Amino acid sequence: MKKLICLCLGLILCGCTGAPTAQNDEVKKVNVNVIEVSASTIDEIEEMAIKDVEETNEKLKSERDALGEEITDYNSYTKNVDKVKTYYEGALKQTELLSIRLREYAYKYAELIMNEDTSYKVKYKDLSGIYEYIYEDAGKAMYEIYDKTLKDMYDMYCDGIIKDAYDEIDYDEWYDVHSDAYDDWYDARSDAYDIWYDTRSDIYDFQYDLRSEVYDHDDERVQKKMDKFKKSILRMKEDVND
Repeated sequence: MKKLICLCLGLILCGCTGAPTAQNDEVKKVNVNVIEVSASTIDEIEEMAIKDVEETNEKLKSERDALGEEITDYNSYTKNVDKVKTYYEGALKQTELLSIRLREYAYKYAELIMNEDTSYKVKYKDLSGIYEYIYEDAGKAMYEIYDKTLKDMYDMYCDGIIKDAYDEIDYDEWYDVHSDAYDDWYDARSDAYDIWYDTRSDIYDFQYDLRSEVYDHDDERVQKKMDKFKKSILRMKEDVND
């Protein structure tokens, strides 16, 4: 119902892995003082946003598959369970960083439009691109991290090599390993969903509020909305560096 309400509002307005790369991403610092989007047109941002999501997801899938080549049976799983946990941690970190970048794309998109010497009517229309290209296109592509990339980890381990060992391992041991694997997978996937949901909600609210102020020709309120969103992004960048 909430998604339906959001869609209606939008229509009204519009008329642990062993891979070194994952470990490096965990300690990567972001610049907390600026919005890091080097684009001069909204067309560039539209391309950058979807490409960023697709490349991030491909990287996570590549790291997941590399882990799958290393962990091929129950014994290798129990010996390398920490690597699975590290993969989840790295995947969530990369998803969180992606969520910040998507917010930055939305902010920069709005900034470019608001700095143009055009009418309120044109600005109002152009701002709908935040909804179409970042909230919708990039947001839906980001959902695949939760719905496919991390979901497949269940098939690989819980419903795969661990399940296959059911008749070969002492039941109590097998149950504990399976339960722990499920909990790790469930928690990581739930966190990924929360990141995705919060990202889209923030971007939707930003473009909705901004377009409302543009519709009312209220430049002061527009700037306040811009400043508030930028401040929230920079705060998130500080938190992710902690």
